[in-house]
Amino acid sequence: MNEALQATTLFLLFVTPVLIFLLNHFKGFKYDPTEPPLIPQRVPYVGHVLELIRNGNKYYNSISARHPFPIYTLRMLSGRTYIVNSPDLIAAIQRAPKSFSFDPIITSVSERVSIPSKHGIDAVRSHPNGENGKWGITHDTISAMRATLTPGAILDGMNEKMLANVSAMLDGLDCEGGVVANLFEWTRHTITRASTNAFFGPLNPFKAPEIEEAFWTMENNLTMILLNIAPAITTPRAHRAREACFRAFISYFNKNGTADASAMVKVRHENNTKYGISIEDRAHFEVSNVFGILVNTAPATFWTISHIYSSPLLLEDVRKEVADTLRTENKPDGSGPMRTIDITKLKTACPLLLSIFQEVLRVCTHGVTARWVVEDTMLADRYLLKKDSIIQMPSAVIHADTNVWGPSAKEFDPQRFMKTQQKGDEQAKRHPAAFRAFGGGATLCPGRHFAATEVVAVVAMLVLRYDITPLQGGSEGAWVLPKQVTNNVGTSVLPPVSDVKVRITTRKGWEGGQWAFARSQEAAKFALSSD
Repeated sequence: MNEALQATTLFLLFVTPVLIFLLNHFKGFKYDPTEPPLIPQRVPYVGHVLELIRNGNKYYNSISARHPFPIYTLRMLSGRTYIVNSPDLIAAIQRAPKSFSFDPIITSVSERVSIPSKHGIDAVRSHPNGENGKWGITHDTISAMRATLTPGAILDGMNEKMLANVSAMLDGLDCEGGVVANLFEWTRHTITRASTNAFFGPLNPFKAPEIEEAFWTMENNLTMILLNIAPAITTPRAHRAREACFRAFISYFNKNGTADASAMVKVRHENNTKYGISIEDRAHFEVSNVFGILVNTAPATFWTISHIYSSPLLLEDVRKEVADTLRTENKPDGSGPMRTIDITKLKTACPLLLSIFQEVLRVCTHGVTARWVVEDTMLADRYLLKKDSIIQMPSAVIHADTNVWGPSAKEFDPQRFMKTQQKGDEQAKRHPAAFRAFGGGATLCPGRHFAATEVVAVVAMLVLRYDITPLQGGSEGAWVLPKQVTNNVGTSVLPPVSDVKVRITTRKGWEGGQWAFARSQEAAKFALSSD
């Protein structure tokens, strides 16, 4: 069971003395009438915080529905938070990175998740905004990572290793009688193993089942981890799980695991060496980095699979489209056909599958992109945003806006992102800042093309090779998509509240032989709406 709700009472006991101290701070809170509208809270001083603990980022949906402003102000324990729901205002924020910075946000999150030493904290806090023309480790590391994740030869190499792992994982489903599995559990394990093997190499710590389990235990209680209030007491299981992950990565670095790791892991390692980061801190930071690799890709894959298989007509259309990427050759030794999916064609010639993937992100993403207000700034010549405040831009509110997405905004439309004649005018009118699944502006998710490749590859091979049937009480039943978890503020694409038990069987006529991925062209990339 998620510990966040259980820990709420204990959390209040711990912070009560702090709240008493902060009353003077709130008494000194001065709201300027030129700031965005100030929204009242039901419980004085802590109402918004309690709602976020209870409901996660979905709280922004309900409060924005009650107060439909393009931007408004929440009074939080740490000061002001501005919630922005207007694509026009979001675009203006993204165009002013010197006034609205992301680096202090990522630094704060990294500190809370990684809990590094004083030297590690000092390093990540050094020159976050390029003061005096100098940049610190956070900026340098992100820049170096971005170079390795840009479509090209380096990313192709990482994709090849990931795709080989995906193919091997799907081979394990090809057995007589099929496989009975919990779909989300299977999907999460497949993504975890394929991604981490590709990034961390032969000494990947996630090869140990207990480390994989520990990571997801920590992720499931990330809300309390981020609060960082006596985590050993307020969220003990997550705290112990995090410590286990720390130890595993300390061992990884001591064994020089980066020697055979991906280019992305190597550049992080090189920057850590440049800034004199200890092995212990490297391990702590690496655990934080894994969140960016796994926590959204796994549920995105699950929801894409579920939406396709729960609609027989959609499944048939996707299979027809993906079949055009397949090359089949008879092996000389007579051991069966060799079937190869062309990953280049998947990226460039499967508009329906890509549209479904992006629609899943639109419907299922509840993440919040954030910025730090570096200096008092008038936004759009209308709203005063005060220095040292936080800006949050909730994806789900914008993704459900009928003014942006039309009257069907709250429905799942698998063809919404297809460039058909019918959809052309609708897409042309859509605001470029309206699709928030990968963030936007200068901080657009650098790993989006790796993640898209992984999700689409898993789904493509799965639909060609296997039938998936939901089970209810041991017998076949109808597809019923579960609800999403609501009280997790650390994950953008929320996982299901309950798993779906399924039977996975090889499709008739597709038995035997071998399967693989290959690319017919270098540096091909998806036409993502975020780009």
